[in-house]
Amino acid sequence: MEAGIVSIFKEMVTLFAIVGVGYGAKKARFMNDQFDRMLSRLVINLALPGMILGSVLTADALPPREEILVTLALSCASYGVLLAVAYGFTTILRIPDGHRGVYRFMLCFGNVGFIGYPVLSAIFGPEALIYAAVFNLPFNFFVFTVGAWFLTQDTDGDVKVQTSWRTFVTPVMLSCVAAMTLTLAGIHHAPILGDALSNLGSITTPAALLIIGSSLANMPVRDLLGGPRLWACAAFRLLVTPVIIWAVFHWFVPAGLLLSICIVISGMPVATNGTMLCYQYGGNSRVMAQGTFVTTVLALVSIPVLVAFVSWVG
Repeated sequence: MEAGIVSIFKEMVTLFAIVGVGYGAKKARFMNDQFDRMLSRLVINLALPGMILGSVLTADALPPREEILVTLALSCASYGVLLAVAYGFTTILRIPDGHRGVYRFMLCFGNVGFIGYPVLSAIFGPEALIYAAVFNLPFNFFVFTVGAWFLTQDTDGDVKVQTSWRTFVTPVMLSCVAAMTLTLAGIHHAPILGDALSNLGSITTPAALLIIGSSLANMPVRDLLGGPRLWACAAFRLLVTPVIIWAVFHWFVPAGLLLSICIVISGMPVATNGTMLCYQYGGNSRVMAQGTFVTTVLALVSIPVLVAFVSWVG
């Protein structure tokens, strides 16, 4: 386990390094706001769909269909709980208009791929990752529908983005539906196509981190860490939400791998694609970048606590 924690720490340092490159690139004028928006569109419309489909088409094996259905159901139910938590939090803390959508996004959607997978692998071994990948399929669907809708309710300007059902019929959403269909049909190994899509998707994480760093470079250094509401949200996201998830689900989900995956994923830092989605849908990219940065910094402390909690309740 100690070696696993060291591995997780290395992943976090890698994340900060790439964010730092993005920060420096904006200061050196290698990146600007227009470039950030264009790169975000490229990642969201091409790289992310490739990553989602590639994760299924490069899998060596899938769990039995019954376990897949249970995993998908538990994942959907957990996001239902997180949605209720997000609305409750923003109401109790009186988050002002123009920020509520970003705060709700931050509370619902965590960094599963870059940090969540290494944490799960360190705790349970590589065999947990196939269940985590299935568990993550609803995440990709919800983050680009519900999450995108959250962000359209905020704005960096004075006019909110006008939306319709067509707003959310995107390449990412379609790739999520296709990935779920392939998974349920047991189709999971297409070496050439899968490798091509996976390689295309491999630019997603570094590009997202560069965009976060570039967004942070727009702020004075004193503003990088945000204010009290942001820190309250970060603490809630990293430490309180996993306890709520356990308290709700341990009554009817047996202690074991699936419940543990659900708990761990709910305690990850804010998803890195949030800042890209703000550029896409007019959300408050400043607050999102701050939240991503702060939760990732605090995760250096919270993840060992989360690991101890999962070991205790599991």
